[in-house]
Amino acid sequence: MTLEFQQATTVDRMRSIDRSPRVLIVEDELLVAWHLESLIREQSLEVCGLVPDGDGAVEQAADLDVDLVLMDVRLAGRMDGIEAARRIREQRDTPIIFITAHGDQETRAHISQMVPGAPVLAKPISAHRLRDAIASVLR
Repeated sequence: MTLEFQQATTVDRMRSIDRSPRVLIVEDELLVAWHLESLIREQSLEVCGLVPDGDGAVEQAADLDVDLVLMDVRLAGRMDGIEAARRIREQRDTPIIFITAHGDQETRAHISQMVPGAPVLAKPISAHRLRDAIASVLR
């Protein structure tokens, strides 16, 4: 292992220890996105982006090196949240929590098939339920 690689690895480890987890919020309703942002900040986590569509979510998850994605199912644009989450997971092993008003059995089954293990929380979301879900996926 080269000295440069060792230094870069050490810096990356220190950065991950020193910083709060970075959260990407994918939600096309601005008021809901702002509410989620305030709940995340109350938990001393860093909101690194708010994105209204699936294409932007896939791009930003990689570009912003996120630690967690909060994903709505129905989004603006052509790609829904389930497909965006599948693509994000294809590229990197980022925890994803779905937050949706569409929590019917068919939607939940589709999420389980496409993004196994991803929690699904119903809107409106409480700070307590969100905190518990985040704790479970960031362990």
